[in-house]
Amino acid sequence: MHNEHLTAIPTAVITEIEGLFQQILVKLGPYRTPLTTEERKEMAIVGDKTLAFLEKSKEFVELYPELIPAWNDKANFTDDCDDIRNLPPVKNLADQAQEAIYNIYYLAGNEAYHWALDFYNSAKHAAGRDVPNAKIVAAELGKRFQGQGRKPPITEVSVS
Repeated sequence: MHNEHLTAIPTAVITEIEGLFQQILVKLGPYRTPLTTEERKEMAIVGDKTLAFLEKSKEFVELYPELIPAWNDKANFTDDCDDIRNLPPVKNLADQAQEAIYNIYYLAGNEAYHWALDFYNSAKHAAGRDVPNAKIVAAELGKRFQGQGRKPPITEVSVS
């Protein structure tokens, strides 16, 4: 089996990364608003066209404040526009960090799982040859796969 995940991340590095993420969460704390997946799905997607629309609207708000509806708060709009303009570089870095962590996690998990499967199959094979302790190992590891065997065929039942 080819192994691409060659070196474990040292515990000190993991601890340092956790600390850095904690610092980020603390810094973002006063500005965070929890959203559900459903709430996010219902929100406008801010792409290039929407961003241009927001920036042009912000320019016009400054030029023609008399057109601001009475129920809208100019300061809130300005804050929102500033964040949507300033956050993309941070979001891009967060996305890159997430992708790196996911890739390492899934690669290490996949390789470890296949290695463990090889070990389990070796133990099963050894158990068939009565190698000491092999039956214990194979039985214990085999619990992971209980109920995953071949299913009996479903037979149709006719109702009269």
